[in-house]
Amino acid sequence: MVYQPADFDSRAAQWDHLPRRVALANAVATAIIETVPLSPAMKVLDYGCGTGLVTIQVAPLVGTLYGYDSSNGMLEQFAQKLADEGLKNVVLRMIDLDAPLELPTGLDLVISSMTTHHVPDVATLLNTCAASLNSGGVLAIADLESEDGSFHDDATGIAHFGFAVEEMEGYFNQAGLTDVKTVRVMTMVKEREGHVCEYYINLTTGQLP
Repeated sequence: MVYQPADFDSRAAQWDHLPRRVALANAVATAIIETVPLSPAMKVLDYGCGTGLVTIQVAPLVGTLYGYDSSNGMLEQFAQKLADEGLKNVVLRMIDLDAPLELPTGLDLVISSMTTHHVPDVATLLNTCAASLNSGGVLAIADLESEDGSFHDDATGIAHFGFAVEEMEGYFNQAGLTDVKTVRVMTMVKEREGHVCEYYINLTTGQLP
């Protein structure tokens, strides 16, 4: 599979118009809120925040929240939501995918939803995220379980066809995280070539000692 970055800018304005995408974001946000004890003192980062479908549900429950994304179009949509909602505790940042990733230090939680399958080097990403955490901080990654490549209509920008549970948990362990666990947050159903296919979305969490 040849990796080519996806063009999210061109899709940003319509991103939230797909009901199953919104349902997935709601399921992931609910799972994070139910799994990680959140508090107004927490400093949180969402890597690959997109239009903020997950982030905006977590933001009212924490202190400062950073939203990082490589698509200016997505961030523009997110910024408009923040203005509409009157949320003042979210700081948006543009990621340069051609430069080494630099994250704030002293984070209590790093979250990411449906982003890691777009990242060629997942190990380096998770190591960077873990290094940004305070002791006791949590990394929470939601993504597809391994699938046959049929989940996406267009494979542009897809670096991985999901992750086996043991594969994703292995990345967490390699990053020095402990108490690593995975829960299924949603089963998404799509019709593919006349067949009904099920795709599983998991949330994996781990804590920095």
